[in-house]
Amino acid sequence: MARTCVYVSCSQSREIQAFSLDTATGQLAAIDSCVMPGMPQPLRISADRQILYAGMREDNGVAALALDAQSGCLTLLGSTAAPGPATFVSSDRNRRVAFSASYGGNSLSVFPLDAQGAPLPPSQIEHDLPRAHAAVIDASNRWLLVPTLGADAIRIYRLHDDGRITPNDPALIQVRAGSGPRHLVFSPDNRHVHCLNELDGSIDLFDFDAATGTLALKQSISMLPPGFDGKPWAAEIRATPDGRFLYATDRTASMIAVFAIDPRNGELSLIDHYPTETQPRGMGIDPSGRWLIAAGQISAHLTVYAIAADSGRLAPVQRHATGLDPICVEIMALPGAGPV
Repeated sequence: MARTCVYVSCSQSREIQAFSLDTATGQLAAIDSCVMPGMPQPLRISADRQILYAGMREDNGVAALALDAQSGCLTLLGSTAAPGPATFVSSDRNRRVAFSASYGGNSLSVFPLDAQGAPLPPSQIEHDLPRAHAAVIDASNRWLLVPTLGADAIRIYRLHDDGRITPNDPALIQVRAGSGPRHLVFSPDNRHVHCLNELDGSIDLFDFDAATGTLALKQSISMLPPGFDGKPWAAEIRATPDGRFLYATDRTASMIAVFAIDPRNGELSLIDHYPTETQPRGMGIDPSGRWLIAAGQISAHLTVYAIAADSGRLAPVQRHATGLDPICVEIMALPGAGPV
């Protein structure tokens, strides 16, 4: 029985792998592998921890997998075609609809969900979103933020009770030309947003007004290591559940940047940089905030890091092989599992 599970999408081997995480030692053990109908890349666990959503970029589909509450094993519930290759998938907090941002399709799709949580054909498609790269719902379940890398903007949508989305007023916030907004995280109190910019290796901090759905830029900071002279290729951003520390990966440098978050205003201060797996496309942090797991897209390995509670610094604990082309890492504590 696994208390905490780690899910990794392995695109080239067309599978999603499941591992148990020993939260006392940081050790991983393989528990399951689910063969997928396409090449899985983005993953996202539903808010109720019952469904894992997966997107297939090459096969243009969105799938739902049931998560066994005791074992963490996966069962494919169903999938549906998407109008563009899925780059990011998510669902609203009430599991009424799922979202798929498509970088290649320059679009955002909304999928109604059936009673089991499986996606039905899209009910709404938003076009003309250049290089849409994510779709993240806020804690109030009213606002959906969609970074559009090709337009250097973050689109803001209102989610209605019937599952429709409509553009907010204003409909977007423009950011620096050439920055390339990619992924973002909300603070635990829903007052701030940190957005990772793929093309210039920076992180932007925004104040977020949950009453109006508006963003206001407050800080921009580089995540690149000293002396870096390559082309930035930022990939993933994650924060600890308590909102004290933030982590970002760069694929060119194969490193993780670590920041402290000021609890008063969300501002970032750099702690350090750590070398990691080759081309770290995805990473995740466990719900206890004690463990970070990074996946090397080229190295086909995971590294588990212990997170220092006082400083946020990382210490490697274990490496574990994965399938081919690991892309995304999602971690959750099982709701039905007993004590370790």
